[in-house]
Amino acid sequence: YQMWKAGQAKARHKVKNWAARILTKQARKVQNNLIERWRIYRGDQVMVVAGKDKGQVGTVSKVYRKENRLLVEGLNLVKKHVKRSGDNPGGIITMEAPIHYSNVNLVDPVTGAATRARTRFLDDGTKVRYTVGRNASGSIVPKPDVAATRTKPRKADAGSRDTGWEHATANTYAPAPENRGFFGGAGAGAARSFASSALR
Repeated sequence: YQMWKAGQAKARHKVKNWAARILTKQARKVQNNLIERWRIYRGDQVMVVAGKDKGQVGTVSKVYRKENRLLVEGLNLVKKHVKRSGDNPGGIITMEAPIHYSNVNLVDPVTGAATRARTRFLDDGTKVRYTVGRNASGSIVPKPDVAATRTKPRKADAGSRDTGWEHATANTYAPAPENRGFFGGAGAGAARSFASSALR
């Protein structure tokens, strides 16, 4: 029993280490309460509505969807102590820290106030965001061009397990002759006799 218990503890330790490599500390905290519908993208103008930078406006530079947080340029600055390494002299540096999604709101393009956003479909079928709230103008907020570009480009070269275009476009379907049926060419008569024998 003791050996089995030690093996179970070792397996749990391996799983814990693997989970720690996949998710960060903040991501593990909110992994069961993730925001499903994000309406703030990279490149949007947002206003901080809570915290030490309340009322300030900035541009979203990065979005952490697994942590429900985002990075705003020039806001929520913190001091970080960096150790000296080869080319880095080290010291105390100032950098931006992520802000929680609930602490920022979109800036209305007309009024300039912090407003909430909702989505709807236009007559041509395109999905757009529009502002709602007390100080909102109801205008459409276009998606930034930066958000459409990928930060990590997709691999364009074919791998060893990818199917080539010449094999993918080849016709591999060969229909059987019309007189051959399910019963090997005997036709509908064999099918009727089989059905009658099954009912007996």
